[in-house]
Amino acid sequence: MDRSEFESRYFDLAANAPGKTFLFYGNIKEDTTRWSASAVEYFGLPGEIFGDSTREWISRIHPEDVEDYTENIMDLMHGVTPYHNCEYRIRNAQGEYVWVNCRGYMTYDADGNADWFGGFVTNMGHRTKIDAVTNLWTVYQFRSELNRLLDDHARGGVLMIGLENFKRINAEYSYNYGDKVLALIGEKLLEGVRHNCHVFRMDGANFAIVMQDAGAERVIEYKNFVQNFMKNLVVSGQAVHLQFKASATFFPEDGEFVDQLQSNLFYALDHAKLTNTDDVVFYSKELYAQKKYTTRLKDTIRECVDEDCKGFRIVMQPIVETKTEICDAAEVLLRFTHPEFGVIGPMDFIPILENSKEIIRVGKWVIDQSLQTLAKWREQIGHMPLKRLQINVSYIQFKDPSLLDYVVERLDHYQIPHDAIMLELTESCRVEHTSFLSEVLQKFKDAGISIALDDFGTGYASLTVLKDIPADMVKLDHTMTRSITEKPKDKALIEFIVTYCKKVGIAVCAEGVEKVEALSIVHNAGVECIQGYYYDKPLELDTFYRKYIK
Repeated sequence: MDRSEFESRYFDLAANAPGKTFLFYGNIKEDTTRWSASAVEYFGLPGEIFGDSTREWISRIHPEDVEDYTENIMDLMHGVTPYHNCEYRIRNAQGEYVWVNCRGYMTYDADGNADWFGGFVTNMGHRTKIDAVTNLWTVYQFRSELNRLLDDHARGGVLMIGLENFKRINAEYSYNYGDKVLALIGEKLLEGVRHNCHVFRMDGANFAIVMQDAGAERVIEYKNFVQNFMKNLVVSGQAVHLQFKASATFFPEDGEFVDQLQSNLFYALDHAKLTNTDDVVFYSKELYAQKKYTTRLKDTIRECVDEDCKGFRIVMQPIVETKTEICDAAEVLLRFTHPEFGVIGPMDFIPILENSKEIIRVGKWVIDQSLQTLAKWREQIGHMPLKRLQINVSYIQFKDPSLLDYVVERLDHYQIPHDAIMLELTESCRVEHTSFLSEVLQKFKDAGISIALDDFGTGYASLTVLKDIPADMVKLDHTMTRSITEKPKDKALIEFIVTYCKKVGIAVCAEGVEKVEALSIVHNAGVECIQGYYYDKPLELDTFYRKYIK
């Protein structure tokens, strides 16, 4: 028996094991997958072996879960995470959505490209009432308990705890370690329960606490209890730094049905994440109205992106060389205006673009517009108008394998030197997966494209990532430069960062400089360039041209 026949027989034997676990393996390059016969029957698949398998599978996933699934798969394909572990809803052969857990591993060829992918899908509806990782009741028991309380005309509150950026724990340590963290949090949550209070493991890294006869005061008290134990979380001798957001809803005031209450909890939790508040966000009708507004805004932005980024435009803020006080560079910033919504600020539309992955398309549009503008100005004045343009690029964009080729193609198309642009990566986008980013960013540097670390000095990992990320420049966060006249520690930190960067050949730019006192401090610290309202605000392109180019 040769190896291929042996592996095929092993797959057949494992695929026929009892239970609701379905096996699969596939060729990524050919996009062909083989499924166990039970999976073909249960999910109504075209056959045991079929092509175009990615599209076929995603077409069955619930629309609200497609984003999480595709992001998880993309991380796996690019080697960001060691293996696939994702929970989502998918339509079975009867047209019903069922919750499944999908786990798998990827193999890579000699060039590091995704090659083969295999694993198993488990129907979570056939699991026990107890979550295997935390020993807490599952989301199904959560719904059952709420139904019971509503049927009994009981009153109370539900608190939801959503762990933030939990993927970082899995990626940096392992999924096994992540499970240990969840298990410990489950134990701690149980320590805070009182009479008629139950704790549930919800989907992913979310927990819910159902408290009968509880009002806002008790909900806040329990949230504070969670906040206290999260400060000193130690797993296997390792301190775990995790933040969380909290939301709450009350029954029956906020809903007479489980689906209403569950949706309201997630509305409020989304708002807590969006506003980055440490307080409990209580569901309200006003919050629901805001959710409807945000949903409409998301749809509008998607429509505008589809219409060649209609309503978007770029502006530029000058970056001044410290010694000469000459504007020799500029940061490109994105703006959005719509007839229905008026002027929408970047703090509102950028998260929408990133969450929907539309930032990939819009980001390429920004790069093209920037280079097109630079080429136009060069033609008008007969030489390169600026030493460089600095363009923000998110972590999501850097995960796009086509980005580098696109940037190089656009530079060559407009006949612009590769060192005429610098891509800025923000702190929020780079806390995770520094090894992955280091490899990707080095490819840009090899192509002659400079890299800057934006918002530097605010994240706990700043100095750690500085040694791992191949950066040409760091941009001091505006919150530091604005407070250096009142906070001696910020002044000392800036001086330390500048000294360190000079030793390793990294330039430093101070952002957010508004007052002459701050200008004097950063100038004396030795920063190479300065950006801020002291010199100028972001300007429309024609205004920037008249003031700094012509």
